[in-house]
Amino acid sequence: MDLSLTPSQILIRDSVRAFVRRHVPRAELVRQAQEGETWDPAWFAQFREAGWTGALVPAEFGGLDLDPLSAVLIFEELGRGAVPSPLLNSSVIATCLLRCCQTSEQRDAALTAIADGTMILIPALREPNTSWKGVAATATSLTDRNVLTGSKVFVPFADAATHFLVSVATPGDAAPSLAIVPACTTGITTRSLPGFLQANFEVGFENVVLSANVVLRAGDGSFDDSLAVARVMVAAYQVGGMLEMLDMSVNHSNTRVQFGTPIGRFQRVQDHIIRLLNAMDAAKWATYEAAWAIEAGHNGVARSYLAASTASDSYFEAANAAHEVHAAIGSDPRFGLTLYTRISRTMYELLGPPAWQRRQMADALDW
Repeated sequence: MDLSLTPSQILIRDSVRAFVRRHVPRAELVRQAQEGETWDPAWFAQFREAGWTGALVPAEFGGLDLDPLSAVLIFEELGRGAVPSPLLNSSVIATCLLRCCQTSEQRDAALTAIADGTMILIPALREPNTSWKGVAATATSLTDRNVLTGSKVFVPFADAATHFLVSVATPGDAAPSLAIVPACTTGITTRSLPGFLQANFEVGFENVVLSANVVLRAGDGSFDDSLAVARVMVAAYQVGGMLEMLDMSVNHSNTRVQFGTPIGRFQRVQDHIIRLLNAMDAAKWATYEAAWAIEAGHNGVARSYLAASTASDSYFEAANAAHEVHAAIGSDPRFGLTLYTRISRTMYELLGPPAWQRRQMADALDW
């Protein structure tokens, strides 16, 4: 396993890092959070110009079709900057699901539109009052006339959607399907969910009539297996957040003076930084190994579940440790640490809780 970066991968990483430093200052993120803004369309326009919206879209549809490790570098740097955007949801999760679907004019048109940035396709998968048990368990039943009524919860960046990718169950089909539904369709409503989570919404569907050609069926393989690359990209975003929290914590421990000495000299503060470092290391190398395994064909699906569960648990733990280092100042929203704390909670169950991910890994390995 060779995880050394090629010159082109270094260029990708450095270009994303430069974008974050130049255009996404932490003070602006704090302002957005305080004023309830969930994303910045101007940043998304620059993602489109850079080609990142098509990072995982096949070249035949205008995308970059990057290898997993190259794509990891994009999302790790965006996570390091705590950049809020629908890019991960549309250009990664939705794209992976579409690539699993049977070939159709509707599917191909959606992939092309995602790549050129004219479509923001937000997955609406989770049913209310249910635990996540995979895409198949989240389908909302359609009537025999393809009418959709119901709701989906914990839908990230629903306010940015031009279209929703909705998990549905069609009459007579044992397997779930996906429907591409324009966000402006009559009968669709969105409601911001209150609380600590970032940019999460409930999307309601009331007698929404779907045409037959918008319903996409899975091709070879399951929808959950097709999300292997998406799980790794989500984990990469979480790893980036941990890297930044580690830097913030080390810097604070070296500059914050108490009892006449930097607090980094106190054993207990050092313990918290080591907790953070260990959590970050576990997640980073699980994520990089999963990216390599997918490309090399070595149990990539199983390793993606391991990366997802490790990164979610580690980001949660790392945020807690960072707050122990920073103490009171870390809880001040103006300082910026809570940006990462909030994301660590928001992304914890994005594609399933860690316990479910570990069970899926065991099944993938026939344990």
